Amino acid sequence: MSHFEPQPSGLMGDNFAFVTNISRLRGAASFSIAENHQLRRATAEEIPAIRETLQRLQTMPGFNPWEQRVAEGGLIERMPEADWRYHVISFRGPNHTIVELDQVFSLAQPELQIGFTFVGTGTGRALYWTPGRLFQQLDPFRWSDFVEVAAPDIENVAAIHSRLRQHDENLVGVKRLVGQIHHLGGVPANSSLQFLGYFGILEALLTHHPKPSDPYESITRQVKTKMALVNHRCQPRIDYSPFPGAPPEAIWKKMYAYRSILAHGGSASFDGELQTLGDHRKALNLLKQSVKAVIRQALIEPQLLADLRDC
Repeated sequence: MSHFEPQPSGLMGDNFAFVTNISRLRGAASFSIAENHQLRRATAEEIPAIRETLQRLQTMPGFNPWEQRVAEGGLIERMPEADWRYHVISFRGPNHTIVELDQVFSLAQPELQIGFTFVGTGTGRALYWTPGRLFQQLDPFRWSDFVEVAAPDIENVAAIHSRLRQHDENLVGVKRLVGQIHHLGGVPANSSLQFLGYFGILEALLTHHPKPSDPYESITRQVKTKMALVNHRCQPRIDYSPFPGAPPEAIWKKMYAYRSILAHGGSASFDGELQTLGDHRKALNLLKQSVKAVIRQALIEPQLLADLRDC
């Protein structure tokens, strides 16, 4: 659920959405990310509004990763103003395209994060944000997750945005599932609920209810075989390098075993049967990467994914 809050007068200029995790733009001072929507550095007028909002919402005051960095030896130093990490998407008119882009970002690589959006000017200015997602973005353990953005990244976002707008929900219900991914952004990454949520989305994309009499239709087998088929068509391919020496089929068997333990309220140990996965973080990163890859492919080849799910 989004939160709305009226703002005091005195904040002028375009509407803008604060993108929380960009370190810098490479190759250009700004990028057109959608019609009438520019990704750029925040202006001197916008930074105070962003800073004030962050100070009010942050749970651990005293360190501002948009203006400060951890130097050698663990000391915190203030960055030159030219290196500050405040970036926005400026726009005029309603914020429906920003809402779409916020969901598109959840499919893109690198994954950008919109923290909050200012809409309107003067006494009519309002602030919108989704509390759960913003709280996770302000988690200090994620303050090192800043990314650089270049033209190819923006082209990728634009392509996903266009395909998502044109997608036929009657074939594969991608828009509904993208909305679910967006909601999962408000769940802590170390929570079993996030892992189970992503696994549920993967099953919805790739599997059908198996026949009890046919062992070759098990959910585990469907996920293993269909992930291999999709991976041959994905660009970029799914990265299995964090699991050296293990074939993808074996990895997905362990992934499903981990999913089953969590779904039944168990506590998993990565020292025994699940040693191949390494830890929860590695398993979750693979799962998120795979779900996004399958959805991006569904936007390119919706009929193929619909047929694959049903076979």
